[in-house]
Amino acid sequence: MSGEEASIYTVLIEDEGKTLFEKFIEENKTIYLSEIKDILARLKYIGSSRGGARENLFKTKEGSPGDGVCALYDNPDKKLRLYCIRYASQIVILGGGGPKNVQALQEDEKLKKENYFLRWLSKQITERIKI
Repeated sequence: MSGEEASIYTVLIEDEGKTLFEKFIEENKTIYLSEIKDILARLKYIGSSRGGARENLFKTKEGSPGDGVCALYDNPDKKLRLYCIRYASQIVILGGGGPKNVQALQEDEKLKKENYFLRWLSKQITERIKI
């Protein structure tokens, strides 16, 4: 899905056979197949379209201030959320997510776990960049 305009990555946890994004697809493809297809199309668009990972393609401020954690979904009326870290318009790191059936992500243990992991990861990346 990476292209000339943006690079798209995902996370592989040590000793696990699938990336967070692969798990996200596997967990949601049965019930939310059309939304998965739309998210995949949006990711391809981000990688190849002029402007890359523009802010207006994401729901920003899904994490702590300045950590770049955001959500990607095909339509605000849809349920499925994919959490990611966005670095300007050039880099997106895909995490996990799931259907959002609550007002705040903290009310859903799965979404909270996926989101807070990316907050932690963003902090780790930032600390290592400073070294």
